[in-house]
Amino acid sequence: MQKYLKYALFSLSIISISTGCTSINAPAISLAHEATLSGNYRVAAIESDKEKDLESELDESNQLQTLYAGNSYLYANDYKNSLKRLDEAERIIKYHDEKILLGSTSDLIAQLLLNDTVVDYHATMTDAIIVNTYKAIDYMALGKMDEARVELNRAIDRQRRAKETYSALINKQNEAISQKETDEKAKIASNRTSDKRKKSTLSLDISKTIGNSEIDKMLANKYPTLNQFEKYPEFINPFTNYLAGIFFATQKDYIKSADILKEVHGMTPNSKAVKADLVMVENILDGKKKRINNVWIIYSNGLAPKKEEFRVDVPLFLFTNKVLYTGIALPKMVTQNLATKNLTVFNKDKLISTTQSFASMDRVILTEFQYGYRDVVTRTLFSTLIKTYLQYQLQEELGQYAGLALGLFQALTTRADTRTWENLPKEYQISRITMPKDKRLELKVGTQSINIDLGLAQNAIVFVRMPSALSQVSYTLIRL
Repeated sequence: MQKYLKYALFSLSIISISTGCTSINAPAISLAHEATLSGNYRVAAIESDKEKDLESELDESNQLQTLYAGNSYLYANDYKNSLKRLDEAERIIKYHDEKILLGSTSDLIAQLLLNDTVVDYHATMTDAIIVNTYKAIDYMALGKMDEARVELNRAIDRQRRAKETYSALINKQNEAISQKETDEKAKIASNRTSDKRKKSTLSLDISKTIGNSEIDKMLANKYPTLNQFEKYPEFINPFTNYLAGIFFATQKDYIKSADILKEVHGMTPNSKAVKADLVMVENILDGKKKRINNVWIIYSNGLAPKKEEFRVDVPLFLFTNKVLYTGIALPKMVTQNLATKNLTVFNKDKLISTTQSFASMDRVILTEFQYGYRDVVTRTLFSTLIKTYLQYQLQEELGQYAGLALGLFQALTTRADTRTWENLPKEYQISRITMPKDKRLELKVGTQSINIDLGLAQNAIVFVRMPSALSQVSYTLIRL
């Protein structure tokens, strides 16, 4: 295995140098994102689809494009195509997880040696939870409440199992790294026994490199804001739970609604709207209120954090009594702006409500990112350490030009994985009003207005999306 890896990396280095590594870290969906920023969501969805193999039932290499198309079709009010893409995204998530958990250690080692930017995008736990959440919105918009219930239950259950799932995936990664270190130590010991004439023998200390406290100090200096934010409970999205809470209330499942809204209130204690919803449901359970007759406006505002690259020099423990310092590239999160401050609600030209922030996707995404950051660093250090080690071995076996080629390849591929599901919102804002008698509302978002006829619905949700100040506003009307 070691021999094949060395020569495979050498061949790959020659190919990459000759082509200039032009594909590494290239923006995958820039045209789609440009369309999103202008509010042309159908074009965004179509551009995302262009990256995919539409003839394949499962295009596992284009997870990110599938996710992007999924909620772009939602914003374009094409709920059936949105469901189709989000269904596929969910199948890809399962495929990738099973590939890691059921795959061989040697296959995983080979994958870990590659830069994260050139392997398939793997959805985060937050991505997976949002998939089920947005599928629920699609089903609600189509009037399929039983299916929406299933998806919301899946989203909540996925949150419950997220730590267990994440742990299983990372344990598999750590098992592969540990196996690699054991194999290398055995090989080095064998070499020393078989050829005692060697004055010095290359040594490799993976655990000492990965577990070095000096690296933590370096990262803290280069990325001081990693831990400087208010966290949510890991892998819990208050928007998902809130949507489930009000949905179950409208379906007269008040006990379940109250349990979920209590959890949301615990995460968002300053939200008057969430507290009012919880009190409303509890009043129904206590017999103080008979029914619900409301409109919820949910404003999906701005853009979620994006990733940017930064570099840091870290120690690699490769040679006896020597430490080699080399540069690695890592991602950091950068928050983006809101599209507007809020959304205002009018009826008969009278201001009746203003949305208030209650669920920060910044905090949801940053909480998961910080939770798993050490594992990203571990993968990066492992890949860099092994490639440096193989570079030395290739130079010994094939000469200095082979070592130089792999060294250049390593330099060219030192890139951080900055891919994200970038059309998610920065935050969710909410407002709840009593259903107006004339069943009409006017929503004002920035300089834009939306006139809505609520029809015969007893309850309704209006899901509004605006990614940037220059975007065309989009909305979905759900009658409950």
